[in-house]
Amino acid sequence: MKNLLRSSAVLGGAALLTVTMATSASATVTLSHGSDRAQATAYSMRAYDGERDGNGVYADAYLANGAHVSQWDGNGSDGNWGPWASYNSRIAKFRVCEDHKGCSGWYNNPS
Repeated sequence: MKNLLRSSAVLGGAALLTVTMATSASATVTLSHGSDRAQATAYSMRAYDGERDGNGVYADAYLANGAHVSQWDGNGSDGNWGPWASYNSRIAKFRVCEDHKGCSGWYNNPS
C-alpha cells in the first residue's frame, strides 16, 4: 500500500509540473493593418512594414502598469520584422499602427 501511495504522489507531482510548464509559455499574437503587422506576447512586441508607401509602422501598447509604449519596425519595408522590445510589465493591450493611415483595433492581454 505504501508503494502505491508513493507512486501516486510521484505521478501526481509529475502531472502538475507538466501542466505548469505547458501554461507558462507565451503564445505570439499577430495583428494586421493592411499588409502591415505587429506581434506581441505577454511581455514583448515587434512590428513589420509590409508596404512600400513611405509610411512608418509600429506596434503600440499600454502596459499593465499604465505606461504607453511603441516599437517601430525600424528597417522599412525590407521584408523583415523589426526587433523585439521587451518590458518588465505585462502588455495589457496592443495594436499595429501606420503613420498617416491609422491603426488596427486593440487586442487585450496577448499571451
